[in-house]
Amino acid sequence: MFNPQAPSSEVSTRSLVLRQALAAAFKAHRQTLPAAPTALPALLDACREGVPSLVGKSGSREALRDIRARLFEVPGRDAEAQVWWNEALATAVFDRRVAQLKQASVPASFLSAVLHRSGEVLALKMLARVELDYRMKLDSASRREWCTTHSQELLERLVRTWNLTPDIGACLLGWTRFAEFAKVSAESAALYFGRLFAIELLQPEFCVPGALDHAAADLGLAAELVTQVREESAAAKELIRALE
Repeated sequence: MFNPQAPSSEVSTRSLVLRQALAAAFKAHRQTLPAAPTALPALLDACREGVPSLVGKSGSREALRDIRARLFEVPGRDAEAQVWWNEALATAVFDRRVAQLKQASVPASFLSAVLHRSGEVLALKMLARVELDYRMKLDSASRREWCTTHSQELLERLVRTWNLTPDIGACLLGWTRFAEFAKVSAESAALYFGRLFAIELLQPEFCVPGALDHAAADLGLAAELVTQVREESAAAKELIRALE
């Protein structure tokens, strides 16, 4: 977790101090999550029309910038937060197209896609704050464990704090279990596959050749529809660039 050259007793003590500080930070800050952007309705309206409206309409662009500022700006852990933000935007673009093809709610699935990493990034913000205060830093494996362990509760609290509609809440809280159930909402399916397309675009080294196409076929997306979704790659890159 820390400097492997340090004496084991020192590492153990530092680890314990940081863990205690993290537990205290989680208990304190989980009650005070960022407020919802006031322009969210404009974003939900603009997402029906595509990327030009998302970046061209002031209310929509403002909402996306506010989401980034409130959730995805993490001093001390900027690189991880940037990766998750780019993934969120790309997922939302692909998700929007899948939702259209599967006749799901575009606004519900789109906003869920933008926020699908929010539980993890809120945990990361707490972690980064403690790391800066104590001048310590967890290694990658410990960071992933911390964020994964605390993300679900933080996501549930964000859904309540932002007063998100039941369909958005269900999509946000249920998409990760998509593969476990025979029947899930069309919005959860759109988010699940939107993220797969996003990873294929942004992190192709993590994709098994043909796996996405096979999974899409299970959803009922024919090969020509998969091609249509992949054609959103340029739009995903455009949205990421527009919000840099």
